[in-house]
Amino acid sequence: MRVAVVQFSPRFGEVDANLRRTEELIQGLDAEVVVLPELFQTGYLFTRREELPRLAEPLDGPTRDLVTSWARDLDAAIVYGFAEATPQGCFNSAALVGPEGLLSHYRKIHLFDREKLWFEPGTMGFSVIEFRGVRMGIMVCFDWRFPEAARSLAFLGADLIVHPSNLVLPWCPDAMITRALENNVFIATSDRWGVEAKDGVELRFIGRSQVVSPRGERLATLGEAEDGVIVVDIDPALARDKQVTEHNHLYGDRSPALYVGTPLEH
Repeated sequence: MRVAVVQFSPRFGEVDANLRRTEELIQGLDAEVVVLPELFQTGYLFTRREELPRLAEPLDGPTRDLVTSWARDLDAAIVYGFAEATPQGCFNSAALVGPEGLLSHYRKIHLFDREKLWFEPGTMGFSVIEFRGVRMGIMVCFDWRFPEAARSLAFLGADLIVHPSNLVLPWCPDAMITRALENNVFIATSDRWGVEAKDGVELRFIGRSQVVSPRGERLATLGEAEDGVIVVDIDPALARDKQVTEHNHLYGDRSPALYVGTPLEH
């Protein structure tokens, strides 16, 4: 399967411009799965209470319709991050659509920093779907910091974790090597780059989008400050072989009865 990861620098609140730039980048792509950044059409840095309701939309809103049309044009599945409006509040969500429509939907569980001021934490949990012979699951940005997120998707059978992101902490690209190795999965991280500054708050995004193999290899990467697309071929059979050595199996050698499940109070 050919997997594409897209990187650009969305401008906060300029939805039409961000959608146009995305369409330019993906036009004519030869890929079966395309990964777009977190909050790719709205930008990231919400600083006022009224901004999120204005920019958020329901799961079946206009962005899903447009991205589904792109999926039809490319004959591919596309995962994208968006601000989801619901009667229960707004969520930092991701949707995976194919040529025929919605395939999967996820609400970010682990909110980062000021996201907690605006978004509700997701409670849907993790899920995996199969698309053209590859099993995929979604996590969003700061979910990377919690090994249980990738492990949950691996236990559910994921060959490929698609990872829409707006990263500001510099460690994630290296941590994804560990996440891929400890779960023997492919991970495709689509990050943004650039700076957002509003109301005395400034964030610098690190770029460095990448695809990592189950062996911890960076199959392709982008730089810290560039728009671009990387496309790699992945073989799901590599992710399904959990045998580490002749005598070691990634799951068979686990000892869950000896693992501590709840941290001490700090």
